[in-house]
Amino acid sequence: MQGGTKIYGGVVVRLTDRLLLCKAPGFTTSDFSIPELMWAELVSKCAAPNMRTSSTMMANNATSSGSAAPQLSYHICTDNELAFAILSDMGLTRHKAHATLDEASKTFRKMFVESVASFTPKAVEVFVKPYRDLLLRSSDGGSSDDKVNKVKKAVDEVKEIALDNVERVMQRGQRIDDIVRSTEDLQLQAQGFQRSSRDLRQQMWWSSVKGKLLIAGVALFFILIVVFVFVGGKKEEKK
Repeated sequence: MQGGTKIYGGVVVRLTDRLLLCKAPGFTTSDFSIPELMWAELVSKCAAPNMRTSSTMMANNATSSGSAAPQLSYHICTDNELAFAILSDMGLTRHKAHATLDEASKTFRKMFVESVASFTPKAVEVFVKPYRDLLLRSSDGGSSDDKVNKVKKAVDEVKEIALDNVERVMQRGQRIDDIVRSTEDLQLQAQGFQRSSRDLRQQMWWSSVKGKLLIAGVALFFILIVVFVFVGGKKEEKK
């Protein structure tokens, strides 16, 4: 196994369904391989929320030298919704490993403000590069200038992505405001329509009443005329 303290890669897992959202490579290995089954086993260990754990796993030997397969460390940190996990050599301390995981979690939350339930591996793909840069920074090796430059570059990338996410959220908020205003306008129009309908019904009712009263008055007038004519005829006959 290579000397120094090396982080060979990291993953981001959604806890509800253990979906592998992101897998970032770290330092490459030369005398052994890390099979996909080992990464799958690491993902399966990301199960419980709000926990921290560290332990060891055995890697497969990819050389023909017949040497024993090296032992690797894995470190997992979870919150309520996500798990961040890394594979490293045995030289990485638990304190440094979990400091790296905390920074990865903080960076991820800055870059993605949407609901975790809506995340897909395609949407989270942009986190691979800053995650990889963080893993390389947290490993031994490389000059201090290179590390500083990588940090600055990673910070700039995170800022740019975060600003893009904030802008999308603001645009989405603007659309929501437009929908709310349209809904309020529709409610006002509906209330106005209800008032107009009520006024129209009252007018139609009053017009109907006036029509009935008019017909009743005309009928009463004719009845009075008939009565007067009949009574007048009777009086003439008596004379």
